[in-house]
Amino acid sequence: MSKNNKLQSNPSGDKSKKEENNGKFHPKNKLNDLTGKEWIKFTKSWLLFNALHSDLKEERNVLGDISKDHPATFSPTMVSEFIQFFTKKGQTVLDPFLGIGSTLVACDRTGRKGVGIELSPKYGEMAKKRTKQKVIIGDSRDIDKLKLPPIDYSITSPPYWNVLNRSTGSFEKNRKAKGLSTKYSDAAKDIGNIDDYEAFLDTMFDIYKKIHKILKPGGYVTIIVKNIKQNGNFYPLAWDLAKKLSTLYDLKDEKIWIQDKVRLAPYGYPYAWTSNIIHHYCLILRKPQEAKK
Repeated sequence: MSKNNKLQSNPSGDKSKKEENNGKFHPKNKLNDLTGKEWIKFTKSWLLFNALHSDLKEERNVLGDISKDHPATFSPTMVSEFIQFFTKKGQTVLDPFLGIGSTLVACDRTGRKGVGIELSPKYGEMAKKRTKQKVIIGDSRDIDKLKLPPIDYSITSPPYWNVLNRSTGSFEKNRKAKGLSTKYSDAAKDIGNIDDYEAFLDTMFDIYKKIHKILKPGGYVTIIVKNIKQNGNFYPLAWDLAKKLSTLYDLKDEKIWIQDKVRLAPYGYPYAWTSNIIHHYCLILRKPQEAKK
């Protein structure tokens, strides 16, 4: 994504040249600090985003080569755009599956307060090196016991069920050759190690039920996830999760994240159709002002 596509908040209301280019901030905007033009730009239903050299450089500068150990990181730059749309400066953002801290780095960049929960001590300590925001090494299933403050927004990319445990081919081979992790952990509490699909969905629901209790009324949640394939079967994980959570939240929308620099594999060739899944669903849900019946 080019620099010209990045959201730049302008809440001051000053009639500067920057404001003339980016549009005007509306005083009735209670959601974020964006101008009308910036708001509209983000509402496109898809985004094309690949890893940025600047993000990878930041990780390496702070963590060294160990930054490559986490098998599924995502970009603080991309997360920043969601945070800028769904919050104002100074508000609180929760990531219940923090990984190595990308969401909290995005909070640093955008002037938000961040709280992250990470089960793995290894990745939690890596996150602490990248940010001074609050990193809790613990289980997101214990959110109700952590005495967290009320939050304005939550964004995360949870484990895509146990897909990393079943990874085959070049991904696993290449990472093993480099001495890198091929899955999050071996911990029994790691929801990425749940074998039963329905049990995984139930666990995710329980976690987001607890998040619902600390999310302010009208606050938003973004979950970045994708549909997956295992053993020749297609699992509509994103859709099933959206349907399940819609009994608790209002399912507002989806934003499709496309990665077009992923190396394609000849799955199914030359016998049957099998796609290369290179898109993710950014599910957008909202806590109603009043409890759903």
